Amino acid sequence: SKRYSKALILVSKDNEEIKEINKNFLLLMKLIGKIPKFKNLINSPLLKIPNKIEILNKIFKKLDLSKKFIGFIFTLTKHGKLPMVDKVFDQFQETISLKNNITKVDITTSIPIDESLEKKIKNKLQEQLSSKVELNKIVNPEIIGGIILKIKSIMIDHSIRSKLLNFKI
Repeated sequence: SKRYSKALILVSKDNEEIKEINKNFLLLMKLIGKIPKFKNLINSPLLKIPNKIEILNKIFKKLDLSKKFIGFIFTLTKHGKLPMVDKVFDQFQETISLKNNITKVDITTSIPIDESLEKKIKNKLQEQLSSKVELNKIVNPEIIGGIILKIKSIMIDHSIRSKLLNFKI
């Protein structure tokens, strides 16, 4: 998935084209998530590649996708890699984030955080990480209180639940 993601970025002329491809990719992933038959089409090993391409071509004409993106999806299809389009998408998003110096951070709290606290956390993380930060807010009442931060493969767990689990009598 990394190889295909990098190839897609390399064939793009500029940031505008990358934005257009990203918009196309987001639309495709949204359709795959919403329409089970479309997901089945993509994942089906029984459907022959020329038939898949024909069906996809009919769908793509109605969606007004860029020619480069359509060509990319057809390349995935021809190489039998279309079922891993979600992994390629995730890798593409990660590559764009790296290129734009954006660090994605998962922040888990027991209740939704207000805007002022979110802003403070984001500013502090940007200062510490020396990059732009994109927060993915997750609400999980099971942590009871506190906060859990996940930055790439590092997890900082300051939840009450973990403190209680670690508490020894």
